[in-house]
Amino acid sequence: MYKKGHKLNYLIILIYVMAFLFFVFKMFFYAQYYGRFPDEMQHISYIAYLEKNHTVIPDFNNMKILEQQNVGNVDPNTLLNNKNIVQEYNFGSSTNYLGHPPLYYQIMRLSRAVHVKDNLVSVNLFKLRCFNIALSSIGLILILYMGYKRIGKNPILHWLYATIIVSVPMLAYGSAGINNDSLALVGLAFFLLGLLRFAEKKRNFVTYLIISLGVFIAFMSKLTSGLVVTISLLSYLILIIIKEKNAWFLVSKEFISTIPIYIVTVAYFLIVKFKTGSIQPTYKLLDPTAFYNSSFYVAVADRTHMGFGEYMQHFTTSFAQTWTGILSTVSFIKTGTLYSINSIGLLALLFIPIILIFQFKRSNRNNSIMLVLISIYSGLAISAIIQFLRSYNEYINISGYLGGYQSRYYLCGIPVLALSITFAFKNYFEKLSSPRNSRKSKLRHNQAGNSHNYKKLVLFIICLLFICLLYYEDFIYFLIYFKDYI
Repeated sequence: MYKKGHKLNYLIILIYVMAFLFFVFKMFFYAQYYGRFPDEMQHISYIAYLEKNHTVIPDFNNMKILEQQNVGNVDPNTLLNNKNIVQEYNFGSSTNYLGHPPLYYQIMRLSRAVHVKDNLVSVNLFKLRCFNIALSSIGLILILYMGYKRIGKNPILHWLYATIIVSVPMLAYGSAGINNDSLALVGLAFFLLGLLRFAEKKRNFVTYLIISLGVFIAFMSKLTSGLVVTISLLSYLILIIIKEKNAWFLVSKEFISTIPIYIVTVAYFLIVKFKTGSIQPTYKLLDPTAFYNSSFYVAVADRTHMGFGEYMQHFTTSFAQTWTGILSTVSFIKTGTLYSINSIGLLALLFIPIILIFQFKRSNRNNSIMLVLISIYSGLAISAIIQFLRSYNEYINISGYLGGYQSRYYLCGIPVLALSITFAFKNYFEKLSSPRNSRKSKLRHNQAGNSHNYKKLVLFIICLLFICLLYYEDFIYFLIYFKDYI
């Protein structure tokens, strides 16, 4: 029995090692052969600004976008495709519209890939991307570790979890370029780990510290991930207080000792609000003239007019397409219906976690962890609804802009989706492995055993087919149909 358990453990470790290596391979592959990452020059310009000014919080009104010397109107993303060449730039006159908190950009300065002398900026893009890939890998290792420690001893469940983590196309692609989604992934991973430890009754200082760091990193990476953790945390607090009929943990010394981290988080946004008039300054606020002359604003006469229902259909379809494909300066959006074999598996990842809600009362063994997953899944869903309402308001009342539907804002929630789906399958496996312990069930044990084994085999096959479908819809589909390599 010991040897069998030992072999299973080695197999599970192998599954995670292979998943990690596959994800890292995809990141380097996308960096070398796809490139053209969204807003990459704007993100690099943010790093260069901090490198030049050595300030903790930037003066958003004075941040400019880098321009390559003596090149003219050439797409900067195209210019940066020579990976090992150091490119030279000057700060231009265009306002950098990124109003994100500076933590990600301060971390990226540690790569020493951006150097500023007077107004001349030297950028080693390959080195910068490698540093971002390393940051993304840290988040991935933490996510895989959570699955390894909590899913149990069934290898197919670990394989399912690992596959979901590495299979959403935009995650590996976005993690290869320069953008703050990588830090949001780390922040949500910390937050999830902290809540899982709390649910497992490990309510010590380390747990509260991990939760507070998760909240801090999520907020300091981007406001969307901050909104997700806020809604998730409030949902979880309400549910756990109702469940345990006890809220004393909110005044424990372990929690109180982490309050300074929350204060620092709030203080940053108050400072930015005082300086700019907004907790996250927008392009319109920073440079109104440039905003009205940009692609983010559509003249009233040129606007496409949609009612609420039409816009909802546009938003949800576009959201789903960016989840199942790749959206960038050069996009790879899958053709055909969203419910085809090319997209249905990836799309199902967004909805299968709902099963947990119906399993909650019947699964005493896993319900503490399930409560965490349901809370964060609710945070992701509500945040997406808020994004839709904000985008609709922007479209109707401000700019006529039809963007703002990208699903990559929620890629940081991948570990929650993966763990939720895995636990939904885990609950079914455990139900089939543990028949009711009654006299009647014992009398029927022999005939029920065969039925349970058959159902477990069917469940195993479903897991296996779903895993294969995800691999096909992700990288295999890409290799078959993508042609526009750099």
